[in-house]
Amino acid sequence: MNTRNTLTLRLLLTSSIWVILTLVATDILLVQLFRSHIELRFDAFLFDQLQGNIAASEISPQDGRLRMTWSPSNLRFHRPLSGWYWQILNDGKLVAKSRSLWDKRIQTNDPDIASGLQYQNILGPAGGQLRALSEKVTLPDSDAYFTFVVAGPISNIDLDVQQFSKMLLITLTALGIGLLGAVLLQIRFGLRPLRQLKVALTETRSGHTARLPESFPSEIQPVVSELNALLDHNAALLERARTQTANLAHALKNPLTVLNNETREIQGESRQILQDQLTSMTDSIHRYLSKARAAGAGGLLRTRIDVAPLAEDLRFSMNHLYKDKNLYIHFSGLEDCSFQGDRYDLEEMLGNLLDNACKWAQTRVEVHGERNNGQWKLIVEDDGVGISEEQLTLALQRGRRLDETTPGHGLGLNIVHDIVALYGGTLQLHQSSLGGVRASLEWPAVDEPDS
Repeated sequence: MNTRNTLTLRLLLTSSIWVILTLVATDILLVQLFRSHIELRFDAFLFDQLQGNIAASEISPQDGRLRMTWSPSNLRFHRPLSGWYWQILNDGKLVAKSRSLWDKRIQTNDPDIASGLQYQNILGPAGGQLRALSEKVTLPDSDAYFTFVVAGPISNIDLDVQQFSKMLLITLTALGIGLLGAVLLQIRFGLRPLRQLKVALTETRSGHTARLPESFPSEIQPVVSELNALLDHNAALLERARTQTANLAHALKNPLTVLNNETREIQGESRQILQDQLTSMTDSIHRYLSKARAAGAGGLLRTRIDVAPLAEDLRFSMNHLYKDKNLYIHFSGLEDCSFQGDRYDLEEMLGNLLDNACKWAQTRVEVHGERNNGQWKLIVEDDGVGISEEQLTLALQRGRRLDETTPGHGLGLNIVHDIVALYGGTLQLHQSSLGGVRASLEWPAVDEPDS
């Protein structure tokens, strides 16, 4: 089976691609949303700190200078060069700053009085990127403008986003594995009716059932119904063809018998000519009617037939037909031997081989069945006088009779050869160790279908 061209692989690939693309898009979207959320919180913290610094600032009535009524308590603004800074400027002169700035100051663009809050990204005293919030305001009891600046490290935003991205990647990977597992289970469950249909078709083809079961899902049931209709139609056509073949055989049998009897009353050379032509007609009718019946059965729904019971029936017939010879017909290995096809074809093949063996045997006929490499082999051999290799080849040719003194038309082995070929089998003739001919009939073995 080509594993690259299966419904399971197609569904799994398309579902996997869709799940992966969806998870990647989800990851990007969530990371962006998280970054936006962190930036908003970061800006909100800067705004709160800025408003706190403005609220804590006043103009001293004694000297008119700006002083802080309280110092911001956040420890990040006390640790030197921590990246978190604040400062207050008056006309570009530093009038107050956080301890974290130590002996440094941060350089920002001085906003206009009417511009309100202004965010900007700047380079910090320690070399890191900062996000600064500044605002120019006037304080009560003063006409001077003061610029309040609060800044924090952008690296804190990136670090939070990186940590979130790692956790999100682990979460989405686990989710993706779970989704792909669920997809695989869904595909196996969804395609299960197709596997059941395959098993049902195998059972039907091998003869275990005559029709497909009518219990499939509604999406598949129309196909099953059409297949059942096709099986019924083929079976009806075959049965009609077999009936017409049998009717033709019966219709021709009596006229040929009458003509054959009438030729006995004719004298001279004409008698022999007519008898030869009648014999040829009889042989041809027998041959082509047998082949027509076998050809029809070759395309029919095949039934499993046990060889052993049919062989027993044929042994009884052979013992009665050749009772004067008192033959010993021995069977072995036929208990499990089976044939997938038409019962009449098997009876035709085995009957011809047994009849041929009994005809030439002296005292003994052996029939043995064995299975080898997916093939059933049925061996029929006798203890007759045997024939040469050249004669064994000629024996399979139509109408060749190796001994004109024995009755028959010389068609039996050739018919067997034609019938077994329709089932993908072979017929071979060899010298038997018993002294006579060893006929080896092989056909494919059909196993029980897997569920």
